[in-house]
Amino acid sequence: MEFGLDKSATLVLKHGKLTKSQNVNLNIQTIIRNIELNKTYKYLGIEEGRDIDNSQLKDKLVKEYYHWVSQIVKTELNLRNKIIAISILALPVLVYSFGVVNWLRKETEKIDRKTRKHLNIEGIHQPKAGVNRRCVKR
Repeated sequence: MEFGLDKSATLVLKHGKLTKSQNVNLNIQTIIRNIELNKTYKYLGIEEGRDIDNSQLKDKLVKEYYHWVSQIVKTELNLRNKIIAISILALPVLVYSFGVVNWLRKETEKIDRKTRKHLNIEGIHQPKAGVNRRCVKR
């Protein structure tokens, strides 16, 4: 088994400031480089670096979430299984980012409203139906 050390990089921050450091030499063939000032690295699908661009990342995550919801709605599953598929496949796209990205309550409510609207248009969920039916536990 080999690790992808060619993709690895280091970023040294002290008190929030980028600190100049040398590349790490593991052996003659393997050198782990430093990340440049405005560059980022990708960890579990989220671009990270000295700062996280929250607005750009939010747009990307919301777009991915709506893509999953629309793909699930197009399937020929029954209604209950569509709701379960949304909570298992689409929702984790957003839930993973809650600890990393600063989400406002208004933004999450807007996403929820748009999801309910989409489900209502497709005939999956009625506007006055209970929340418990829409939010099935995983």
